[in-house]
Amino acid sequence: MTTNREVFEALPKAFLPALLLSGGIEAAEAAVMDAIAALEFDYHPCGTLLLESVKSATRRRAAFPNPSKQALSILPLELRRVLLLARDNRHCFVLRILLGMTPETSARILNRSVHEVEEALLTGLQNLPSPEDGAWSSAACLSA
Repeated sequence: MTTNREVFEALPKAFLPALLLSGGIEAAEAAVMDAIAALEFDYHPCGTLLLESVKSATRRRAAFPNPSKQALSILPLELRRVLLLARDNRHCFVLRILLGMTPETSARILNRSVHEVEEALLTGLQNLPSPEDGAWSSAACLSA
């Protein structure tokens, strides 16, 4: 049985990936709310909330094509770099690298082929700004 406390403790683990996937605070909040609505009592709350948040955040990608300055401002510099990736590359990076999902699971969530997911991941890895790039500074990230 899922308790309110378990859901509350799972929220931060669901919100950050939703923020990175959606690119906006409002979209991430909406994705987590969608996930809470989808919870069923017989599932493990953290895993279900995370998975449902990820699914909702990726579905919201058309409504929020670019990351918001507000989203960039609340993230540490390292995660701002991820948010600056192109949307499809960012989605694959977050699912495969940050969340450790398999290529098959990522492909199902993104409604893409495994090959497309792996190609987008490779492109994202190649385009991720490094500390030596000017894009990594706080001012550059916030002006993106």
